[in-house]
Amino acid sequence: VIKPLYRLLLCVMEAMQAMQWVLVLTFIMLYGGAIFWTTLVGRGLIYENSEVPEEVQVNFGHVSTSLFSLFRLMNGDTDEVHQLFSSEVGKLLFVGFMVLSNWAILAILTSVVSDNMISTSRMVSEEEARKNRAEEYEKRVDRLQALFREIDSDGSGAISHSEWRGLFDDQDLF
Repeated sequence: VIKPLYRLLLCVMEAMQAMQWVLVLTFIMLYGGAIFWTTLVGRGLIYENSEVPEEVQVNFGHVSTSLFSLFRLMNGDTDEVHQLFSSEVGKLLFVGFMVLSNWAILAILTSVVSDNMISTSRMVSEEEARKNRAEEYEKRVDRLQALFREIDSDGSGAISHSEWRGLFDDQDLF
């Protein structure tokens, strides 16, 4: 019961180390998106009359509020963008952001975590196999040493010619 849990814990710890880069990538994507959305949406460039609705201005008027709004959007809170649906460009921005933030980042995160867990699991399995081979080798060495101690009847540490011949005369052995 403990071994599989230990293996899982090792895999999760290794995956967390690799996930830090996915988090950096996510932040860069959100920050770049915040600049882009603030410029297009917050400044009214997507609206035909360039008049920005107040709710849109509140959510996308500054890079910091755009960053937080996009983070919320990335996590499924679409309340921030309902005003954008009145514009075709707003709809395209919404779809593009959702595809990039949810599908692409999620795919990257899944592949990084899966790859790390698979390689860590493989490493743990190889280490266990190496340990098992070493234990088996020690058992074989112990059996051979016990056999040679049994054959070495005078305890000299060497098998004499007479001890060797006595080995072949032993009917119980064969």
